[in-house]
Amino acid sequence: MGALLLSLLAIEAQYICTAALVLICALAGVHLYVLHIRKTDKHATAADPSEQDDPAAEKLSEETAEGMEEGGEPIAALPVSDNSLVRGRYNKSFTAKLMQSPDPVKQYYADLANELFSYDKVRNRISWTNSSFYIGRKVVSKFSVRGKTLYLYLALEPKDFLNSKYFVIDESAVKRYETVPLGMKVKSRRGVKYGIELIAILMQKSGTARSEGTVECVKLSDYPYDTTKNLVGRGLIKLPIGEGQPLTDSDRLIWADFERREQVSVAEVRDLISDEAAVSFIEETEEGEETVVSKPKGIINIDTLSENYQANETVTIESLKEKKLIGNSVNYVKVLARGVLNKPLIVKMPEFSVDAVKMILLTGGKAIKLKTKRK
Repeated sequence: MGALLLSLLAIEAQYICTAALVLICALAGVHLYVLHIRKTDKHATAADPSEQDDPAAEKLSEETAEGMEEGGEPIAALPVSDNSLVRGRYNKSFTAKLMQSPDPVKQYYADLANELFSYDKVRNRISWTNSSFYIGRKVVSKFSVRGKTLYLYLALEPKDFLNSKYFVIDESAVKRYETVPLGMKVKSRRGVKYGIELIAILMQKSGTARSEGTVECVKLSDYPYDTTKNLVGRGLIKLPIGEGQPLTDSDRLIWADFERREQVSVAEVRDLISDEAAVSFIEETEEGEETVVSKPKGIINIDTLSENYQANETVTIESLKEKKLIGNSVNYVKVLARGVLNKPLIVKMPEFSVDAVKMILLTGGKAIKLKTKRK
């Protein structure tokens, strides 16, 4: 009887062990699945579906990668004999930017340009900054390249396409695009499709019919890649002036491809200038110049500065106190990005958020970092 009881207990223990093992395996599987989902979510973005990048567009050829530093920012294709830095930027023509773009970007431009050429009396003129398309004397479309992204601009009202599938940008505040205020990024084949649809709407509104004959063709091979050094020699890239003197081969350039704007909002700055470029343009006070103690600390928002200062005015901690924008006891102020900045300002503060620096730079101002000392 005792032996039978022991046998039954052994069998029951075996079942319990098996069940426990199954449960542990199940829990481990659930845990791994959750980790996978979290990892996927971490890398996912709520992007405009029309702007999902083509995998091919993100893969640079070895030639295109030439002259790229770690982090993906282009640097001077010039021999560097020392570490002297110049706070400036190459002045790249539209042609140079397109030539140094990945092949898919060139193809997007060719497809959209050929679509415009397929209509009667459309002609093209490529200036230093843009490729512009005309009907008569009227500009109906422009293209620009920022970084590795093609932008299309059309003579349509952006407000007519709000909350539509096109995800347009209102560029009416930028003088260069005030006649073609509807902007859109073209980062995929779907973006090309949407661009073609908007061109059709534009031509219908202007009463322009399609051509019956052969249209002028733009080909990818029209814009073969060339190095920065060669493009400088060909006059398609200009070197800026540093400290009142022409740059030499020993100067290393910090790249920043952005255009000055009449106004800029915090919501759009991330697409207009890289963090690295913005930080590189922060100026610092010279040794022995103004310093501030590290405490007490306060903050000020960019839109508050925009509302309380005139264009080209210098913003200092003392002037903030005079305008009663911070407390009299505050010695250290950090500038934060918020709202809209609609004028150039010279802001001298001990600390800035990166987006605040971008807003200051994009409107033609300066961000000057003050030295600090402990109280």
